[in-house]
Amino acid sequence: MIVCGKLINFARKMEKMEQIRVLGYKYIIGIVAVVASLVLTACGGKGDRLQGDIPYKLERTRGDSIALAARFSGNFEYFLAVTDSLAKAGELSPIRADGYRGVAYFQLGQTDKCVEVLRRVVAIDNPPAEDFWEYIHAGTNLVIMLTTNRDYDNAMRTALRLIDKLKDVDSPRRATEMQTLYLCLGDTQMMLERLDDARKSYDEAYQWVLRTPNDSTCRPIAASIETLENISFSLLNHHLDEAGVWVDRMDSLVTLYEKEPKVIEKEVKTLRALVFLHRARFLQMRGQSKEAAYNYDQYARSDYGQGLEGRINGCDYLMAANRYGEAADIYTNLDQFIKEWGYDYDLETIRQNLLPKFRANYLSGRQDSALRVAMQIAEVYDTALVRQKRSESAELATIYDTQGKERKILEQRAENRLVTAISIAIAILALLILAFAVYIFHQWRNTKKKNRIFVDQINEVLEYKKKYRELKQKTQAQQKQTHPQQTHPQPLPVMEGSGSLSISDMTELTDEQLFLCLRDLIENEKLFLKPDFGRQTLIEHTGLSKERIGAAFAQGSDSVSLPAYVRELRLDYAVRLMNDQPDIAVEMVSQSSGFTNADTFTRNFRAKYGMTPTTYKQTLNSDK
Repeated sequence: MIVCGKLINFARKMEKMEQIRVLGYKYIIGIVAVVASLVLTACGGKGDRLQGDIPYKLERTRGDSIALAARFSGNFEYFLAVTDSLAKAGELSPIRADGYRGVAYFQLGQTDKCVEVLRRVVAIDNPPAEDFWEYIHAGTNLVIMLTTNRDYDNAMRTALRLIDKLKDVDSPRRATEMQTLYLCLGDTQMMLERLDDARKSYDEAYQWVLRTPNDSTCRPIAASIETLENISFSLLNHHLDEAGVWVDRMDSLVTLYEKEPKVIEKEVKTLRALVFLHRARFLQMRGQSKEAAYNYDQYARSDYGQGLEGRINGCDYLMAANRYGEAADIYTNLDQFIKEWGYDYDLETIRQNLLPKFRANYLSGRQDSALRVAMQIAEVYDTALVRQKRSESAELATIYDTQGKERKILEQRAENRLVTAISIAIAILALLILAFAVYIFHQWRNTKKKNRIFVDQINEVLEYKKKYRELKQKTQAQQKQTHPQQTHPQPLPVMEGSGSLSISDMTELTDEQLFLCLRDLIENEKLFLKPDFGRQTLIEHTGLSKERIGAAFAQGSDSVSLPAYVRELRLDYAVRLMNDQPDIAVEMVSQSSGFTNADTFTRNFRAKYGMTPTTYKQTLNSDK
């Protein structure tokens, strides 16, 4: 039965992929693909032979059974030792032994040795028929490793070579291997900017997904879902609209998998969670923020989404949704994640993990954290570059031993050009990050200087107002002594028992003269410090009508309103209070200055002085 046959009608309705740009291939994709391919190795059995001596399915020997038992014990040092013993005893062929060694080295984190032994397998031009599927499987793993290690030229050549060997083979294993090879081929072609070829390779991968038969283990359908997930991930990283088509394809296949009688519960939940995550990223990319947030919420509630790996992977959506603070909080666990997964701080880790962490902290306004991440990138860059050069040297030595010096030197030169270009790009990026960090630091210093200038200007204006008021009072006193009839009336005495001023002497005052009287009353009596001060307060003190008071402020004071005049007095008083009492709290300043609440005080203070009261206090006290 063809498990993906139900998708054919659906597939015909899908749009063809549009232009594809360069993508970054995550380590985790390589790990999942290698493990999936490894499990598939154990799924074969004896069967009929077609096309001469090529087995229809995998054939297991006694040595294979012993080696696989050691492999599934989980002790990969033991697995490696058993494989070497079986190979020495002749129970395993060189191809099968090196295939198992590659798996062991990969699980032990020795990727250089993994690539070395897998290269040794693929270097065989005409593998024995009985080892054909082990040869293809080892080659597929090599393609995955080369792609993960950014050795795109060799990965593409190896994938094309294996595809050519499989093109005339009739076997159920063919579809499984072909979809993985075309997936990796598409990824390498994208990285080499061969976009049309990459588009065709992804389409070919999907056609092989549709032709992949399932079995009782459900491993083939799970591997097919991972293929679709990898393609969806790649397209989402490049903001391509066709990503939605691939997410839907993945969703449909997961739905089929959920209906299988022998599903692995944890695995199907993880795959369903990834569907939610990828759909959230796609919807966010299309501007459907509400629907995207719902899908991400479903993902975050899943067991996978709540784990460390899931939370780190979910940061791609959070960054796209401008939820930088949440992403920055999750990235605080990045070092733990890198340690748990056994990653090194190499150039790829810097690009895929540390740079997003830097962006999350910077865009969330956490400049100190962003600066620390930038410094971490600068510190690990040199070590990562040295480690990469050592790895290249070790690989080059292996090439000399396995396939001839002269031909491999030429290939290594081609590889070095790409590596050099990447290294230069990373170096430039690191320098830009450092330059940006320096820029942020200088901006912070410049902001402090500007705030200092603003504070000095504010205090100068207050001092000027104080001197002006003293000079005015002195001038008025002199005019009263020399020309008492030309001076404006002073505030009238309070009427006994009434609490208000007499209006008997105000009938002949002009609007300007009345304004001056009212101004002196407000300032001398500090009426503006009362939170409920307003026109009614003046009416109670003077007995004047509100129209008369309004006219005095509108006509006699260059059209300044009473609320604006009172607000200016309160702000000036607040500044003087903060100068006289540096340790006073902003809320106390607000209350003492007559404002109804601290928010209103802060808003008015910023509108007039260009900074908050807190910033003013900090700047004022920084030099004391």
